[in-house]
Amino acid sequence: MKKTLAALALALALLTAPAAAAFSDVDEGLYYAAPIAWAVEKGITTGTTATTFSPDALCTQGQILTFLWRAAGSPETEASIAAVEVTMNPDFLKAVGWAFETGILTDTDFPHGTVPVPAGGVLFDPAAPCTRGTAMNFLWRYSGSPAASAPGSFTDVDPEAVYAQAVAWAVEWGITSGTSEATFSPKEVCTRGQIITFLYRCFTNEPSAPEEEPAPSPAPAQEEPQEEARPLRTLAGQGRAYSLGLDGSEFTQDGVYDAKVTVDVYSPQEAVFTIQVPFPLFQACVYTARFEDPEVPGAGYIIRYSRWDEAFADIIPWEGNHNDYRITDMSGAPLTTLFAITDQEDDRMGGTVSWRITLQGDPAFNFNRLDGYTLSCEVSRTP
Repeated sequence: MKKTLAALALALALLTAPAAAAFSDVDEGLYYAAPIAWAVEKGITTGTTATTFSPDALCTQGQILTFLWRAAGSPETEASIAAVEVTMNPDFLKAVGWAFETGILTDTDFPHGTVPVPAGGVLFDPAAPCTRGTAMNFLWRYSGSPAASAPGSFTDVDPEAVYAQAVAWAVEWGITSGTSEATFSPKEVCTRGQIITFLYRCFTNEPSAPEEEPAPSPAPAQEEPQEEARPLRTLAGQGRAYSLGLDGSEFTQDGVYDAKVTVDVYSPQEAVFTIQVPFPLFQACVYTARFEDPEVPGAGYIIRYSRWDEAFADIIPWEGNHNDYRITDMSGAPLTTLFAITDQEDDRMGGTVSWRITLQGDPAFNFNRLDGYTLSCEVSRTP
């Protein structure tokens, strides 16, 4: 496995340039467009649907190892990982066994038994979001742990950190750059678009644009924008949130945390729901707003949003739509309300999710019915 980056580039230089992948959410003008087309053509990864790639979805440690394994040709391995005390999807077993066999993963990456974990080390967890430091460490080890010609100069990369040499090497080879002239942000979580770009640069030795949005072009002259509509009223409530505990932070799956919900009502047929939790959105998957009639126990309405995230792929069996919305009557009476969802937004790291519901036709339910009801919310880790 101990290949040099130059050998990788030479081997891949003979391959045909990839055709563009037709994903509706991949802008050809962005840095990850060519890498995604290359990765799809080589069978390294696919879209999250037939028409979308989800380049901004978070990428887990298990996923980057699987991508790396496929980029290396999906080699067979006889390595045993039975002693590794981690829960993982069987799809990752070959990739992780290969990573063990080739030295990308070592015993010191696993916090079990008496094996010590180095300061700043990689605590391998296939379901945990992959950070910039971990990504560079995996690629560096795959390439034979080569020495950089000069030490790194980033103020936020500890020279003793296990990824320090990897970062210096990656910057020298043009695989990545700092998030500023002085910082690298090794703990920042990587997206699918970023990880595929790192792999593309590593395997083709073709540096591309930085992992950031290009400066916007001057917008053409337009008419004065109309003033944004204001809600007729805003309802607010609180509730509980349960975390999946995916990233090893203080928000564990054993805890119960506070959540907040607001509902901005613009008309009897239109309202915007916003739920805020104290942890990143990839640590939960179901968001429920509950309206209860204070005068009639058991009466009210439940509005629920279930959202699939790339970070769930390794640990949660998921069936059905990636984004599912439901309006139900708490009394059990049939409710056949038709509605459309627009302006759906996720602030993944900020822990805020919002969506706009527009009721259609002559519904049996409308937002005027919520006046006087008690609003609460629950954020769950169960789909």
